[in-house]
Amino acid sequence: MRKSLFGLLGALSALSVSTAHADVSIFTLTSGSTCKDRSPAEFGSWRCPGPGGYVAEFGDEGNIVGVSIWLPHRGKRAARAVTWRSAGRAFGEKLQWRMSDGRPVAAVLRIWRTDTKSDGQERELEELILLRAAPEGSCRVASIDARQTGASELAQRQSEEAASLPCLQDE
Repeated sequence: MRKSLFGLLGALSALSVSTAHADVSIFTLTSGSTCKDRSPAEFGSWRCPGPGGYVAEFGDEGNIVGVSIWLPHRGKRAARAVTWRSAGRAFGEKLQWRMSDGRPVAAVLRIWRTDTKSDGQERELEELILLRAAPEGSCRVASIDARQTGASELAQRQSEEAASLPCLQDE
């Protein structure tokens, strides 16, 4: 009886440890009352709180928009941000934070951007961008066509590898 009780306690202990470190997702808004307006006169800038002390900082200069996921330090700005040419609506309403061991490691954001084809024609793209979260700032590690079947699931799978993926150049 005692052996089976210790075995059961050991199994429950192992289960609680494995779920405590499991990857989870947290969703936050990309605008609204929880966000702080930081706009200078010439363009829009706002910061929304995220988990673990991280923030998502958004900027909109009209044609060029951007986002940075980072851990703010007093008096400093994010060292890296991701920018693109906006296409009407720039940002989705929610940001999905991917957590590991209680800290953000990646984020998924729906965006709309303008792409110029080789013949000079412009087109609007809707994408899910995968951002690697880091204390100094984020970088884009993948872009997924949001209109394809299974785009959200693909973004989820790739977010599990975000920490090991190389940073891509802005579009």
